[in-house]
Amino acid sequence: MEAIKMTPQAIITEWAHFFWQERGTAQMYTHLVLAALFPIYAGAHASLRRPPSAAMPVKKKRKTKEEDEDEDSDDEELEVEQHLGLTPSDAIMFPILAGFTLSGLYFLIKWLKDPALLNQILGYYFSTLGVFGVGKLATDALNVGTSVVFPNMWAAKGQIYHINQTLSAQLLESPSSSHRPETKIHRRFVEEKTNPFPSVFSSIRFPARMTKRIWGVRALLNQHWIFRGYIHGILSVKSRVRLNDAIGFLIGVSCIALYNMNGKPWYLTNLMGFGFCYGSLQLMSPTTFWTGTLVMGGLFIYDIVMVFYTPLMITVATTLDAPMMLVVPGPKRGSMLGLGDIVLPGIMIGLALRFDLYLHYLRKSQSSPSPTLPAYKKPSASQTGDLFWTAREPGLRPRELADAVFRKTYFYAALGG
Repeated sequence: MEAIKMTPQAIITEWAHFFWQERGTAQMYTHLVLAALFPIYAGAHASLRRPPSAAMPVKKKRKTKEEDEDEDSDDEELEVEQHLGLTPSDAIMFPILAGFTLSGLYFLIKWLKDPALLNQILGYYFSTLGVFGVGKLATDALNVGTSVVFPNMWAAKGQIYHINQTLSAQLLESPSSSHRPETKIHRRFVEEKTNPFPSVFSSIRFPARMTKRIWGVRALLNQHWIFRGYIHGILSVKSRVRLNDAIGFLIGVSCIALYNMNGKPWYLTNLMGFGFCYGSLQLMSPTTFWTGTLVMGGLFIYDIVMVFYTPLMITVATTLDAPMMLVVPGPKRGSMLGLGDIVLPGIMIGLALRFDLYLHYLRKSQSSPSPTLPAYKKPSASQTGDLFWTAREPGLRPRELADAVFRKTYFYAALGG
């Protein structure tokens, strides 16, 4: 009755006082939610691959250096994308294999009595994986940063500028009344823009020596080398490597070294968790939404059984010291979230994003008079800067860049859910 008699001002004051008292808890859970969404969002976009509604990209013959300048070097060669496509049989085996693994760890802990040796082995294992996971995440972050600082193109006032590394100049695309793809594009030099920076920064006049060095840094960051590894009868690897790949690998090694030598702080634990989730979302994907539903349903039952009806999950989680969760400091003992609770919804959200990409190319093929499927160009981290600097003039984007922007209805619905 007292609550009913309270005035609206008193109710607002009471709630404001409550939220102020619990602000630490609210900040903690906000941090936890954002930390979980970050690897899902990034990993879903990194997992994009050619949908069935798009044709295989055609490798173009390089005619001149100028014509090929704007193409992303990462996409010049056709690459075979390897990923684990989960089938309905995998959905059945997932909780069974997880149960056997958890049981094995539980009985091993009971048999060893002292889990120090097991923690040491798992520490080496997760540290090795962490180097590559954090390294890949750092590499893609560096690629995004490089593309923003040194884009291939930018637009302003109804005009699009192309930054040509070979000529160390910015070129302005001449307007053309024809929009046919076979029409040759004419570009002219922009004398007042001597540096490789976009927008208002392009008009800055640096000394000639510094300008040359800036162009050299841009060339170094975009240059790639071919890495080949071969062991007779065992291994044959060929990969394109850029400077950012090497820097990302060194960042991964440094972070894991600091993690092991600095008492395993929570922020480095979370960084390793981001790397694991980011890599897992690129490797695993259900083949259909029904398969993904089976996977999540089976593991949901597995979680209930192992947490509430057996001592296995709690014993293993509290005994082993491994970076298998995100940790957020806060009131009392803080909060934590298992990496499996991020990866499993993440693979479904990634599937929703790939379905949006499928619908994008399907709409293109249905609206085109040509019977052939539209060519596919994989969206990459290196396009981020081009998309950012041409956001005000989306109609001026070339076709390859325009296809990197598509409606993400199902992705945002799944992410919000």
